[in-house]
Amino acid sequence: MNKMAIFVEGYTEVVFMDRLIEEIANENAVRIEWRLISGGVTCPRTSRQIKAAQPHSGQEHFVVIFDCGGDDAVKSRMVMEYPHLTEAGYSKIICVRDVYPKFTYAEIPALKATLPKHVKTKPIVVDFILSIMEIEAWFLAEHSHFAKIDPAITLAAIVAGHKFDPEKDDMQLRPTPADDLNKCYALGGKAYEKWNAKATVDALDYVHVYAGLVDKFPYLKQLCAIIETFLQS
Repeated sequence: MNKMAIFVEGYTEVVFMDRLIEEIANENAVRIEWRLISGGVTCPRTSRQIKAAQPHSGQEHFVVIFDCGGDDAVKSRMVMEYPHLTEAGYSKIICVRDVYPKFTYAEIPALKATLPKHVKTKPIVVDFILSIMEIEAWFLAEHSHFAKIDPAITLAAIVAGHKFDPEKDDMQLRPTPADDLNKCYALGGKAYEKWNAKATVDALDYVHVYAGLVDKFPYLKQLCAIIETFLQS
């Protein structure tokens, strides 16, 4: 069985990665497990299962998504797990993190240069994916989902009320996309919270995500390409 590990900041990224993989994969092609990593500095490190993988019924691919509990922990958690993943026969590792709030847009080149430092590349290659400035920028750009949250959340209302256009503007330039998403949802009397992002993740049009938005977000394009290659191997 081909095995891949994905390290992410938190719950929002876990549920999005799970759904994205399921949407890209052929039916019954992949098993996905969620795990939460905690401790490791002042207390013992623990890795516990928070969602079991589907029963084995001939799937050729297995993915474990690690909730690392914060952007700064993504790389360090991966480094700690790397030897165990190597021993377990994993062939691919992806680390996904936001830029905000630890870094500004201007600091992205420095962040990109820092991430691969002191990271092993053999036997498993590690790819770092940045969601600029937050993963919610991808959600904003998938503007067709707003109507599923509430019909009152229209592009015209967003442009009039918040002075930006999720369809036409570059959402990577929005400094706080999660706040923007919450303001958009407020137009329909709703709220967006990172800890409760499943409604948003379920509302996204994934054909638009991996066949359209990839042209606007280079890192999203890279992520989808890695997943596709893994699932075809």
